[in-house]
Amino acid sequence: MKAQLSTQEKLWDLRKEHDYKQEFVAKAINVSTATISKYENKDNKEFNLAILSRLAKFYDVSLEWLAGTTEVREESQTDIDELMLDDETIELLKSGRFNNRLLCEIIKHPDFIKLMTDTEIYVDGIATMQIKNMNDWLDAVRLQIIQQKNPDANDLYLKVLESSHIQEEEYFFHTIHSDWDNIVRTIRERHQFEAESAPIERPMSNDKKVQRFLQTLKFKSNPIEEFWRFFCDEMQIPFDHLSVDEHKTMKDVFKRSKLLKALPNRKKGK
Repeated sequence: MKAQLSTQEKLWDLRKEHDYKQEFVAKAINVSTATISKYENKDNKEFNLAILSRLAKFYDVSLEWLAGTTEVREESQTDIDELMLDDETIELLKSGRFNNRLLCEIIKHPDFIKLMTDTEIYVDGIATMQIKNMNDWLDAVRLQIIQQKNPDANDLYLKVLESSHIQEEEYFFHTIHSDWDNIVRTIRERHQFEAESAPIERPMSNDKKVQRFLQTLKFKSNPIEEFWRFFCDEMQIPFDHLSVDEHKTMKDVFKRSKLLKALPNRKKGK
């Protein structure tokens, strides 16, 4: 699931949403353009609370959301009592025992209201009497046909009336399950291409590429060096910019590889 945006990313997104230039934002909150640029830089780790407060007010968002302490973007005037949540539920939401962000996605799903309605109908027995009346009517019609026509027990019309009975629990369990299926499936499809989500399947091309490379290492005089370069290329690590200590640390790790140890003519890494 996608990780929470950083303060820097939120500031950059907010400015782009409004199509503002950094100079405009800087002038509006009385700071330098360099400060706005610094606050949007992903490497920045220092924030002045007063400036963040001005930025939150300027963009009309909550300071807590901007600082990353809440998922609620807008400044809320809603008293928690208005949400009609009991103390146990509030404590559970605050506990961090489950993914509140996923819960928000579920609640915002278009079919969530249908799920809650179907669940409420079953739990409170709202349709129980109507279903019973319908089944009683079917039984009465079936009995009338038997008395008047005395049909065979396997008569088509009798079987249709019999199968038309609604089993309340079976019907609502199927309906509620279907609601959940649709909600969860939609959210999963929305997440599957995010970098933070596990891949659905590992590309075969990558497996073949690694296997081919391992085969070529048999003919290299220094397989650890070659594999370290390959690893850096695949992970987009700047090989030539690493320090001597970083090179040594990783090579020492690769020396523990059983695959590399099994290669012939292996020399010790530098």
